[in-house]
Amino acid sequence: MTTVICPYCFTRASAARLPYRCLMTPNGVRGGAPCGPRPDETWAAFMGPGVPPAARMRGPVFVPARRLAGLAGPGGTGSSVPCPDCGVPTPVRVCGSCHSDLPSDYCDQDSRIIALVGAKASGKSTYVAVLRNELDHRVGQAYHASLAAMGQHTQARDREMAEDLYERLRLPDATRPAALGFNDPLLYRLSLPRRGLLGSSGTRHTTLVFFDAAGEDLADAEAMDRYTRYLSAADGIILLVDPLQLGSVRDRLPVHDGPPLPVVETSPRQIAADLAAQLRTHGKGRSGGRVTTPIAVAVTKTDMLRPLLEPHSPLLHNAPHPGGAYDAEDRLAVHEELRALLTDWDSGALLRQLEHDFDRLSLFGLSALGAPPPANAPADVPKSGPQPVRVEDPLLWLLSLRGLLPVRTAGKEKATAGKERVR
Repeated sequence: MTTVICPYCFTRASAARLPYRCLMTPNGVRGGAPCGPRPDETWAAFMGPGVPPAARMRGPVFVPARRLAGLAGPGGTGSSVPCPDCGVPTPVRVCGSCHSDLPSDYCDQDSRIIALVGAKASGKSTYVAVLRNELDHRVGQAYHASLAAMGQHTQARDREMAEDLYERLRLPDATRPAALGFNDPLLYRLSLPRRGLLGSSGTRHTTLVFFDAAGEDLADAEAMDRYTRYLSAADGIILLVDPLQLGSVRDRLPVHDGPPLPVVETSPRQIAADLAAQLRTHGKGRSGGRVTTPIAVAVTKTDMLRPLLEPHSPLLHNAPHPGGAYDAEDRLAVHEELRALLTDWDSGALLRQLEHDFDRLSLFGLSALGAPPPANAPADVPKSGPQPVRVEDPLLWLLSLRGLLPVRTAGKEKATAGKERVR
């Protein structure tokens, strides 16, 4: 029986027992009178007090008869059932806890929830937009993978971000804080070759759920609690660290004619500590105190760090993807270089915090744009457009840990990643 995790409130439920929402469309069944909208107070309460009265009026939610649910496909997915009032079939399933509508194919495959965390100005929105494009093109080609947006919200957000970055050459708007409303997750279906002992054996579909917490929320315990369920349900965390928030990095960068340095926000060290505390509260810590959820710590804006890097640094070029396999040796080289840099920056305070708090972590460096924004328009993308470096690395590592990617280590390929603790 398929278990579904709601990507909005992260409640677990059997796919076969999910309620449905009436489409309110006439088709001549039972006299042709469609159902009318009804106030959905469950959904409105979840969304918060800002929901206007008109938006509360939605299609009626109903639980299908058990015998009908039993007629559905494997795991109770992939079917329509008739509304008990008007008789019109509907494929729209909703979460029984928050009444959020689920994309029609969301219940048909396993899901992997990726928590995206970072302070304000760390570039989360830009990172997601560029990562999406790279998975569609360069990285997707290397792994024979495809990525499809699921649901109208993600599809609309995808178009908006792509137009901003690649057509208008403008940076996406910053993530809004929780006080201004609920940030919908981005849902994608990732399709990869299924590999067996004899090679490729079909296709494996996995749902990726990206949830973006605004930087302001991470400094506010009450607001952060809104994201606690999301964090505790995550299969992996990508923590974006803006190196320009570290005093020692700001001091060492040469004077340049580029855009001004960002305003100092919540320190990466404090964000890491708050994140670990939230996860421990919800049972994600070992007896020794370290959090068990894998965390990919990604130092962003590496294009700004060029004066501090050696000419042959692996941070200056994209990772190889030999034969559609994740290169573990390359990951280790990047990890060790970032570990040396973090040990030096701010006396290694951030690195020590991370190693004390997380049981399984790996360090990454990336640049979503490949170059700083123009000095005269710091909200713009470079005129050449995004030329990203290593944006895919954190996600691919997390996927490899779950056995979704083959891993190449020391010239040999294996089906899944090893279980060693990365330090």
